[in-house]
Amino acid sequence: EDAASNSNTKIGTTRRGIGPAYADKIQRSNAIRVGDLLKPELLRERLNLACSAKGPMLSAMTGQPQTLDAKVLFDHASRVGERLRPMIRDTTHLLHDLLDSGKKILFEGANGTLLDVDHGTYPFVTSSSTGTAGIGVGAGVPLTKVKTIIGVMKAYSTRVGSGPMPTELHDATADRIRTRGREFGTTTGRPRRVGWLDLVAVRYAVRINGLTTVAMTLFDVLSGFDEIKVCTAYRTKDGTSDMFTPDADDLAKVEPVWTALPGFSEDISKAKRLADLPVNARKYVDFVQERIGVPVGIVSVGPDREQTIRVGA
Repeated sequence: EDAASNSNTKIGTTRRGIGPAYADKIQRSNAIRVGDLLKPELLRERLNLACSAKGPMLSAMTGQPQTLDAKVLFDHASRVGERLRPMIRDTTHLLHDLLDSGKKILFEGANGTLLDVDHGTYPFVTSSSTGTAGIGVGAGVPLTKVKTIIGVMKAYSTRVGSGPMPTELHDATADRIRTRGREFGTTTGRPRRVGWLDLVAVRYAVRINGLTTVAMTLFDVLSGFDEIKVCTAYRTKDGTSDMFTPDADDLAKVEPVWTALPGFSEDISKAKRLADLPVNARKYVDFVQERIGVPVGIVSVGPDREQTIRVGA
């Protein structure tokens, strides 16, 4: 996608190959699963198919003849398989056996809800199910087994890569948030796009993930602003709406409806309880949880593990 010259058409991926890997999975004939590394005949057959299909494709893409050696790839994949052999097993049965024995399991989501291939800002998304529905898809554990779902959100909004972001800022405020929050891509080091908190998007994430509580991180980054804005609705061609639209084309056309809240200048990095927060900081937390419909159970006020307020603890 990055071959396109128009930035509006670039999906903005990391270009590290996860998309082509998922494409193989869906296409099926060329796909090689981890378990296949331990099946020599099947592995050889799959690699022969992949090389015969992808050699011409890569040649057409690069304009240069591309020769893929199935034997070299087989030898490499077999060595990798032997290294991984002790760790390869049917993880679905493993997880269910752990649950049946009374063990607790923590599922950690990757990426954000708006990058979900089905429910995110398509086509500016990743290739997988990043929401809680991905637990069943990827792990084989139904959500009926999951009792607590904690949504991790920032006290402001960020996005990596392309795609619409209604609350994005392009001024000194953005620079300040980005610097204080160290908002640079984990994989690529690219500066993240930042903006005031989009509560329309957060409320959508709460709804489709079935969140029971949220953890609001990087709250200390907002200290020092006289006024803090939050987006509480979108202005659309049909009027004002508080409903999020995951369609990228529609989302690119909305304008944020702002609610201005009083800022706070106090250092909150040493707060241990909500009661330790200054009045306006506490009002911000209250405003967020009132608008999203679930409690804020955790508030992070700094990068260290100890700088975490556990509400009600």
